[in-house]
Amino acid sequence: MRGLDGRVAIVTGGTSGIGRETARLLGSDGARLVISGRSAERGADVVSDLRQTGVQVVFVQADLRKAADIEGLVARCLEEFGSLDILINSGGVNVREGLDGPSEEDWDLLFSTNVKGTWLCCRAALPYLIKSRGAIVNLASLAGMVGVASSVGYAASKAAVINLTKSLALAYADQGLRVNAVCPGPVETAMTHGSWAAVGEDSGRRLARAMCPVRRLATPPEIAGAVRFLAGSEASFITGAVLAVDGGKSAGMMLADRYA
Repeated sequence: MRGLDGRVAIVTGGTSGIGRETARLLGSDGARLVISGRSAERGADVVSDLRQTGVQVVFVQADLRKAADIEGLVARCLEEFGSLDILINSGGVNVREGLDGPSEEDWDLLFSTNVKGTWLCCRAALPYLIKSRGAIVNLASLAGMVGVASSVGYAASKAAVINLTKSLALAYADQGLRVNAVCPGPVETAMTHGSWAAVGEDSGRRLARAMCPVRRLATPPEIAGAVRFLAGSEASFITGAVLAVDGGKSAGMMLADRYA
């Protein structure tokens, strides 16, 4: 048997980047999947890819900022598979900030998607995850662990996700529910590439590498592997953890020119 045979997982933001790779990894390990995203076209594409490998998967178009969409997502999961064991909150957004930081509209977008959206998913899934003694893994960010001058709003929203993770872990530990967070450093995704717009992709990549002790960016499968571990029975005594998957960046201060 594979490690997740018989388990049912929801993966938000499952149509691209880390979310898509996480869905692929969970599915290859036997999980039945419900993935969500805002693009029906991308949803159909990932479902087609996964089904070709034998994964049982459905797509639900959902806006993380809307409670009705999230309730519909969980309802579809129960209708399709009858239970829920794992919730992966991978959906999120970032914005390009100006010199004065995020606009009010950008701040609202970041918090309504990254924080409220994560909370809405947890709230809707909680009764079923408690019943199955399941697991939640929230995708936060290294930016939520340290200050980031160029991403004030994003860093603040991910810090809120980290504290939400810890608080939920404490609130439901005695009911068998585990709640953990993964905090990626710079990863080769479209979101990361978009954050380099102000300096250009080549300069952004060089700076990201220079600031990372292992001198490279992570790949989505490397982040997905950490998510898979926390979602599975191998992590049965881990809850409230915040796992940095960042090539050593959170270990301490460094001089960028040392690694250039």
